[in-house]
Order: sequence, then structure tokens, then C-alpha cells
Amino acid sequence: HAKDPTDLPVADYSWTLARQLCESEGKRLCNEGEWTFACEGEEMRPYPTGYVRDAGLCNYDREDLVDAKGKMRDYREPANANPQCESPFGVRNMVGNLDEWTWIDGSSNTPWRAALKGGWWLAGRNRCRPATTGHDEFYHDLQTGIRCCKAAPSPG
Repeated sequence: HAKDPTDLPVADYSWTLARQLCESEGKRLCNEGEWTFACEGEEMRPYPTGYVRDAGLCNYDREDLVDAKGKMRDYREPANANPQCESPFGVRNMVGNLDEWTWIDGSSNTPWRAALKGGWWLAGRNRCRPATTGHDEFYHDLQTGIRCCKAAPSPG
């Protein structure tokens, strides 16, 4: 059965456009450290699902990445898919599904403010800690997506 494209996470966004979208919603791009913490939890687990890589839990380790014309296949899944692919804080799909733009911790100079976290549907890094930092703030492709962060509510 076909996926409903309106249920799929936003993709093919550059760091610059992702940042603008988050800000337009009163949020911001996550920084690398808070993204990693949300993924691995207090135990600093390598995968949001624990200490063992289990390709059956999350949307990664796809092998048939391009079609006969050389175009990348879209294997995104809805944000609420893969309930077993959940971090200790209950955040879903932090690995696989899409590479998510973050701020590199302590960065301020362009073009090295952007880091992609989480990995996408290929057989790749798909762990909490690694990041791709070799793209500038304008790079985008089908697998680059967005996860916005928001300040925690004040106690009381």
C-alpha cells in the first residue's frame, strides 16, 4: 500500500531552510549535544534502542537505494512509524529515516555550523554519536530532514 506523503517527515531541506522553518514555528534547530542526549539517554547508549544494533527496529540498512534510472528511492516512513525505534526519552526515529540537521556545539562561523545526525535509510552510521559535518549550510538532498527543539517549560 502506498505511503501518504502528508504523513512523511519533511525532507530535502538545507540547514538554512530547516533553521528558518523551526524559527517560524517558535522553535529552533537542536544543537548537537542535546540531540545526542535525547537519542542515547542518561546511560549514553550507542543506539536509542540500547547497546545492540538491531536493523529490524528502525528504518535503516536498506540496500536497494536507487532505481533503474539512478534516482534515489524514497524510503522515508511516517514520524510515528517504528514504535520500537524509540529513545529512552520516548523520541522516535532518531536513527534511520532521515539525517537531521543540528547546530555543531560551540560553532559560530559559517559554513561549519551544520551537522547531520542520526543517519537515514542506508546501511550507514545510524547511531546516536556520529555526525556528518562535511556539508555546508545550503546542501540538501532527499535524505536531509528536520527535527526542531524547544526550550523545556519552566518548573512551577
